[in-house]
Amino acid sequence: MTAQTPSDDAALREIVEGVESETGDRFFYSLVKHLASALGCEYAFVSELLVDRLRFRTLAVWGRGTFLENFETPLDGTPCEAVLNGKSAHHPERICQLFPADVGLIRWRVESYCGVPLIDSSGTVVGHLAILSEQPMPDGPRGLAIMRIFAARARAELERLRTEDALRRANEALVHSEERFRDLFDEAPIAYVHEGLDSRFIEANRTAMRILGLKPEEVAGATGKSLVPDTPDAQRRLSEWLDSMGRGTATTGTVLELRRKNDGQPVWIQCWSRPAPDGSYTRTMFIDVTDRVLMEREKARLEAQNTYLIEEIKETHNFEEIVGQSRALAEVIEKVKLVASTDSSVLILGETGTGKELVARAVHSNSERRNRPLVKVNCAALPTGLIESELFGHEKGAFTGAIDRRIGRF
Repeated sequence: MTAQTPSDDAALREIVEGVESETGDRFFYSLVKHLASALGCEYAFVSELLVDRLRFRTLAVWGRGTFLENFETPLDGTPCEAVLNGKSAHHPERICQLFPADVGLIRWRVESYCGVPLIDSSGTVVGHLAILSEQPMPDGPRGLAIMRIFAARARAELERLRTEDALRRANEALVHSEERFRDLFDEAPIAYVHEGLDSRFIEANRTAMRILGLKPEEVAGATGKSLVPDTPDAQRRLSEWLDSMGRGTATTGTVLELRRKNDGQPVWIQCWSRPAPDGSYTRTMFIDVTDRVLMEREKARLEAQNTYLIEEIKETHNFEEIVGQSRALAEVIEKVKLVASTDSSVLILGETGTGKELVARAVHSNSERRNRPLVKVNCAALPTGLIESELFGHEKGAFTGAIDRRIGRF
């Protein structure tokens, strides 16, 4: 230091008072200003080592009574190279002659240099603190001792700023990631709904709102079970679904029948459910299978009708094969032609074996209903308790022995 520098106690007090209340960039600027003043030097700066460890960038620079612009420079050929490799350096004089490649020293026209590294908790050099003077600096140990005290604080502040920057970047990345996944959630072709522990919707994507007939403002607080019709089959499926959700096993693709909120139209969905990892809500996804369900129902109806017709065809007797020229038979055929063209009910009477069914087929074949099935039922053979079921059908489980849903004759 020069002959005019203050005592160690006064120098420390000046620096401490100048930086004790500062943080971040303001700390670095205050540090170099008071460090230069306390140690009687014209220049002081603090830096951080860049990732390639071949260059450093200043965080604050003080020179000849004012703050200078920060700069970035290579280590090679500068007195800072040894410091940023972990060694303190003191060059009391002739610094420009010792490092002729350092144009910054020549531009500042300095005579001496003193620098200490900033070393983090893992022992890695992260930057350095340096002072330079236009006068010789013979008292190097004193300057190095004072600088080491504040190098620790500078290192801690640099680490804090880097941590804050890393957290900020991580937060920005998280926000970007959330926005990206929000877009994927909203635009997904599969419907997604998040339900709270009380089964009320928390949020739903656009596909789910379209299928369920919900407006965005109607999603929060809505429930899926309120859209299920009050029919035995629909309520049974809902009950099974809720039970499986309670067991955490609702992942088998249950088909539920719903009514759209906006127009009441029926819609069938196949859904899967899984609780969130923290258990705070349930994630449910579903697809619209209305077309498939309706096709399956129509297929079942046609298959049942086809089965019935096949059974009937086996017993078919062509009414045109009625052979006879008697007056009585001729009258019957005339009456068949007469009543076949009407929608009236026809009662055919006759003893067993006289051909009542054959006449009935003749009436049907000559009527407007000829292209539709003729349903034949032997009412005398039906049990009293099953007449309604046989004629009009029944649901699965409607009575003992009803192991499947059946389409009735009519």
